[in-house]
Amino acid sequence: MDQSVIDQAVRRQVYQYAMDRGRPPLAEDTARELSMSREDAQASYQRLAAGRVLVLMPENGEILMANPFSAVPTAFLVQTQERFYYGNCIWDAMGIPAMLHRDAIIQASCSDCGLSMQLEVVDGKLKPAEGIVHFAVPVAHWWDEIVFT
Repeated sequence: MDQSVIDQAVRRQVYQYAMDRGRPPLAEDTARELSMSREDAQASYQRLAAGRVLVLMPENGEILMANPFSAVPTAFLVQTQERFYYGNCIWDAMGIPAMLHRDAIIQASCSDCGLSMQLEVVDGKLKPAEGIVHFAVPVAHWWDEIVFT
């Protein structure tokens, strides 16, 4: 089978899994869901990471980020009526309810001072709140070190 067809199926499965379960899958989950070997799933993860679709953990090649979803707890907790998710940053955290078409409460904290903030998304709109969203790295350089960004 053509690698692009495999990668498209893997990409779809990764995002559906994350939306349904609150975190991206492990390679063994993807392999099981798509009836493929873990090695084939991992190879697809590598190709998708090369295309900046996924960010992988350097130590084991598992998914760290399937933007906007984080595989690990972060300072950006998104709670819907069904489950919770972690965003990689405030931008991703606000993207999760948009992607899911769900209302959500976002618990965030400032990476500089630790101050907590709660945001609410209702009917696709961010309710008024006070605060500043600061992007320390210019957009053109996000992928220079995406985990730090």
